[in-house]
Formats: sequence, C-alpha cells, structure tokens
Amino acid sequence: MIKPPHFAFALASLALGLACSSSNDTPEPVPKAQVRVVHASPDAPAVDVFVNGSQVAANAPYKAATTFASVNAGMADVRVNVAGTNTLALSAGPTFVAEKYYTVMAVNSVSALEPLVIEEDGLAPASGKLKLRVVHAAPKAPAVDVYVTAPAADLAAAMPTLTNVPFKAFSGALEIPAATYQVRVTPTGSKIPVYDSGSVSLAAGANLVLAAVERIEGASPITLLGLTREAATPKLEITDSRALVRVIHASPDAPAVDVLVNGQTALSSVPFPVASSYLPLEGGVTNLKVNVAGTAITVINADVNLLALKASSVFAVDLVSRIQALVVEDDLMSPSTGKAKLRAIHLSPDAPNVDIWVNGAKVLTNVPFMAASPYLEVPAGVTDVKVAVTGTMNIVLQATPNLIAGSIYTAAATGTVGTVPTKPLTLNLLTDK
Repeated sequence: MIKPPHFAFALASLALGLACSSSNDTPEPVPKAQVRVVHASPDAPAVDVFVNGSQVAANAPYKAATTFASVNAGMADVRVNVAGTNTLALSAGPTFVAEKYYTVMAVNSVSALEPLVIEEDGLAPASGKLKLRVVHAAPKAPAVDVYVTAPAADLAAAMPTLTNVPFKAFSGALEIPAATYQVRVTPTGSKIPVYDSGSVSLAAGANLVLAAVERIEGASPITLLGLTREAATPKLEITDSRALVRVIHASPDAPAVDVLVNGQTALSSVPFPVASSYLPLEGGVTNLKVNVAGTAITVINADVNLLALKASSVFAVDLVSRIQALVVEDDLMSPSTGKAKLRAIHLSPDAPNVDIWVNGAKVLTNVPFMAASPYLEVPAGVTDVKVAVTGTMNIVLQATPNLIAGSIYTAAATGTVGTVPTKPLTLNLLTDK
C-alpha cells in the first residue's frame, strides 16, 4: 500500500524532529582545567584539601603535593582544612581556564597563610627539551638569584638564570635541553650558594615546577620540590647535596690552629676554646687537617665521612701531646614550641666522670671524657646546669644560661682540673642553631 504523500512528509518531518531533539539533548562537554594543590607552609599542620566540594587530599603534611585533577573551567572553590576537622585554614576562588594547568600552593607561615596560583599551558616542550618553572615559596628566605648550570660550572663566571627573585615570585617557562644540571641558589648579588642541588638529570618532555620551600635542618635553609605531571610521582624532593661541619678547638694546652679541608685552608688561627660557624661541605669522605697556626705542622689528620643533609661537630680534644679529633653528629631539628634543646659533652681530659643536673633534676649519669649526651628538650629561659663528680654532690661546674625558645645548644665542659691551671674548667655553651 502506498502512503499518501502528506503522510510520508509528516513521518519524515517527525523523524527529522526526533533526530534534532536527540542531538540537542546530548550535553556539550564541559571545558576542563587541570589543578593540583601543594602544602608549602612550613609551620602549618597537616591538611585536607577540597576543590569544588571534592576532596583531593587527606591529612597532607608539609611539602605534600596532589596529582593533577580535572575540574570544570571557571571560578572554583578551593578549601584547605586542618586535617580531620572542619576548621578552615585557607580558602581561594581562582578562575580556571580550560586546558590550562594550575598549581595552587598554600604558602607563608600559618598565621599569614595565603594561596599562590601558578598557571601553565598544556603544550609539550619541543623535541629533546623540557619546560622548567622556578617558584620562591620560602617565606623566611630573602630575594635570591638562581643558577641552572652544567655540573661543577664556576659560579664566579656564571650569569644567573634568574635574578632577584622575591618570595612568592615565579618564573615563566624556561625551555632547556634535556641534560644533567646543577641548581644553585644565592642571596641576590652573591656568589655564595645557600642551596646546591649537586648533579641532577632532567629528562626530555618533562613539565617541571621547582619550588623552593623552607628546610629546618641541613646545609641549606631551603629545599626544592620538583613538581611533575606524572601521576605516579607527582613530587620529588631535590635536597641540598652538602653537609654542615663546624670545628671546635677544645685542647686546653694547644696553640691556635688552622683547619684545612681537603688541603685547602678553611679556618685560620682558631684559639682555644673557640667554635667555628658551620661550613657547608660536599658530602662523602673528607680530609680534615688541624695545623699549628701559620705552619705546616699537622697535629690532627682525619678522614671524616660527611653525610649530606647532616650536621657534624669536629672537636680537637685532649692535651696537645695526644690531641685527637672527636666527631659527633648534631641534631638541628627544632624543639617543641616553648622549648630549647640542650646536650652536654665532656671535654676535660683530666676531669673524672660526671653527673649532669638540669633545673634540679639529674638528667645524665656517669658521663666519661669525650662522651656526648643525646639532646634533651628543656623549658626555655634561665636554666640551672650543674656538673658534679659522679655519685656525689661535689659540684665542679655550675652555670645558668638563658636558653631561647626554638634554639639548640651544646654545653661543653672544657679546660682542665689541674694539668693546665691557666685553662680552668669552664662550661662553654655553643649555639648549634
């Protein structure tokens, strides 16, 4: 049976209408941006992070970084809560553009917490190259110069890659060939590094953000977070490759000395009982020589294995006739709020074993010559320290140092009881940090 033309036209119109209706009912794809969040506030607690109501990180500690997450383009709601609570630590409403990549960093101290938003395009670097951005996210660090050079390049002859970068500033994308580099950071205008990455291999195709954040121990006040676009490894930490070493002249009858590191004079004419400041040195086996000042007469020659990120004290101890090096590791991790850290070290060659009393409590017993105690946390303020012959209340030393909250100290008993009367027994308080 042949349908009337008007009926056929009506069916065709209906079919076309249904097709158009079906097409109109399919929602258009929502433009997306890529967002990650980084905890870069050194004294803030662990946090939970929400973007547009969805949790993207739970109990994230300092230096944690999320992977990139797809979010709708447009104005976003970013909230950072103290972990496990509804206490809001930070909120931000950035506008995200489709197909862009965003790093939202919670920066500054917890009392002044604020967002720092870094926008990047989604374009891959050219063949054989990588993209690199540098961010200054360390609130206590001054403006800096950044050098990205070949390994072991002479910094004195190098031009900064970035100059006078202040806190919260970040660079544009630096497109550089894939290679092995050395990253060094100096105070603006200086050639003395406060951070040295050592040799770091950077692979072709990477899109990296290098964020300088605070570090509370080690040779550098900062460390670098390498933020990647890799879901498996969203963050790498590139720590300073150096160790910290200080030298203390604690031999009561020795003359002033020079200290040589790998054959090069590092300290000159150090008298008893002076301590040097910390020197940043390359990690690994290092030769230390102690010479009579101004001469080639070596009284100590020691190979010391220095560990990167660690701090050590090298004491020249005992009488000059049997002088030797005593190497102890220092703990520069900050104490609890309102506290200081204090350790004792017995450096008097003719004194007996001793007990140590702090604020009326015996904290160490039977400490022999050349022994160092662990660090003890003590209340900040005026502190009563007594050193007594072991098992007695025969006090051989007493001092009342004013210990500052957050600081770290070594109380060194130096001098002698009777061998060298001109160098009497003294409690020498060294400030470790």
